Amino acid sequence: MTSKTAVSSGVGKAATSGFLWLVVQSLASRGIGFVSQIILARLLLPEDFGAIGLALTVTTIANSLIGFGIDEVLLQRQKTMTLWEPLAFWMCVGVSLVGMLGMFAVAPFAAHWYHSPSLVGLIVAIALSTPLRALGTVSAVKIRAEMDFRFLAGCNTFEIVALQVLTIILAALGAGAYAFAIPYSVVAILRTVWLWRRAAPFTKGRYRKVQARYLLGNSTLILLSRTCVEFINQGDYIVLGLIASKMMVGYYFFAFRFAAQPVRMLAGNVSNVVFPALVQFRNDPARQTDAVVRACRLLGYLVMPFCFLQAGLAKPGLHLLFGERWMPAVPYVIILSIGLPFDALSWITGALLSARREFGRSCRYQFIALPLFYIMVGIGGYWDGVMGVALAVAVYYFLWPPITSYLILIGSGTSILTVAEFYFLPMFFACIAIGLGMALAQTSLFHGNDFMECMAIGVVTCIVYPALLAVFRPDMFKEIVNRFGGKLKRRRQAGNASA
Repeated sequence: MTSKTAVSSGVGKAATSGFLWLVVQSLASRGIGFVSQIILARLLLPEDFGAIGLALTVTTIANSLIGFGIDEVLLQRQKTMTLWEPLAFWMCVGVSLVGMLGMFAVAPFAAHWYHSPSLVGLIVAIALSTPLRALGTVSAVKIRAEMDFRFLAGCNTFEIVALQVLTIILAALGAGAYAFAIPYSVVAILRTVWLWRRAAPFTKGRYRKVQARYLLGNSTLILLSRTCVEFINQGDYIVLGLIASKMMVGYYFFAFRFAAQPVRMLAGNVSNVVFPALVQFRNDPARQTDAVVRACRLLGYLVMPFCFLQAGLAKPGLHLLFGERWMPAVPYVIILSIGLPFDALSWITGALLSARREFGRSCRYQFIALPLFYIMVGIGGYWDGVMGVALAVAVYYFLWPPITSYLILIGSGTSILTVAEFYFLPMFFACIAIGLGMALAQTSLFHGNDFMECMAIGVVTCIVYPALLAVFRPDMFKEIVNRFGGKLKRRRQAGNASA
C-alpha cells in the first residue's frame, strides 16, 4: 500500500468511525430532546416558548460572532496549529466579549421592537454564556483536527443532557422562559472545562502580523456567511414577532424546535466528520468530490425518512402526549418536517467550499439567500400569518439548498441527476412508506386510537422503506447495512476480546 493510499485509508476509517459515533450521539440526543420536549411542554406555556424564541433572534445572531470564523480557518492549519493557537484563542475571546456587550446594548431595543419588556432579562442571561463558550473554541478545533469524534460525541451528549436537565429543573421551579436562558452559562462553563482537560489551548506565544491578516481576512468572509445564515435561521421569528402574538410564536417555536432536531443533529454531525477529511484531501479534488457525493447520498437516505415519519406521526403523536394543549402546533410540525430535510445536504456541500477555501463563493451564495428568504417569509406572513410563514420556510428549503448544492458540485463534474437522486429519490421512497402507514392508520382497526395509529405508521414505515431500498437501490441498502452493521459487529468483537 502506498503512503498516499494509506493516508486516505486512515482518514476514511476515522471518518467512518466518527460518523458512527456522532450518529449514535444524534440518536441519543434526539431521544433526550424528545423526552425533554414532552416534559417542558407540560411545565411551560406557549407564551414561554414564544418569549425565548424571540430572545434567540438576538442572541443566536450575535453568537455567530463567537468563533469569528476562526475555527474553520484554524482547522486548515492542522500541521502548524500550535503556532496559530495563541492568536486564535485571544481573538475568539475578544470578539466574544464584544458580542456579549453588543447583546446587552441591543436588548432594550429588541424588547421595544417586539413589544415585550421581559426580553431584556432573557437576552442578558443568554449573552453571559458567549465568552464562556468561546474559551473552548480552539480546544474543540484541536480535537476535530485529531478526528477524535468519540470524545466529541461524548462531550456533545453531555452538553445536551445537562442543558435539558437544567432547563427542566428550572421550569419545574417556576422560572418560566428563564428556564431556557439560565442553563446556557452553566453548561458553557462545564463544556469548556471538559474540552480544556482534553486539549488545553496554547495561550502564550508570539505571532506575526501576517498571521493576524490571514485569520482576519478569511475569518471575515466566514463571519459574513455565518451572519447571513443566522439571519436566515432567525428570520421567521423576526417576522412572526412583528405580526403574531407571543402565544402563536410559541406554537411555531415549539413546532420548529421539534421538527429541526433530527435535521440539525444529523447534518451538523456529518459535516463535522466530513470537513476534516476533506481538508486532508485538499490536493485531490476528485477524492473530495467523491467523499461529498457519498456523504450527501448517505445523509439523504437517512434524514428524509426520519423527518417524513415525524410529519406522519405529528397529529396522533402530539395528541397522545398532550391532548388538545399543543394541537395548534401540529400543522407547523408537519410542514416544517417536510421542508427542513432539504437543508441537510447543503451542510455537506458547504463544507466542501470551506475545505477548498472558497470562502468568497460561499459568501456570495448567502448574500443571494438572505433577501430571497426574507422576501418569501414576508410574503407568506402577509398572506396567511403564521401558517404562511411556515409554508414559505418549507418552500425556501425545498428550493434553494438543492440549487446551491448543484451549483457547488457541477464544477466538479457531478451531474444534475446525481444531485436530484440523493434529494428526491429518498423523499419518494419515504412518501410511499409513510403514506402506506398513514393509510393503514385510518382503517377502522386503528383510527381513533392515537397509540395504535402511531404504531401502524411507524411499523409500516420501518418495513416498507428498507424494502424499497433493498429492491430499487440495493447498493445503498448494502452500504448502510455494512457501514453500521459491520462497525458495530467489530466493536462487539473488540469488547468481547478485551473482556
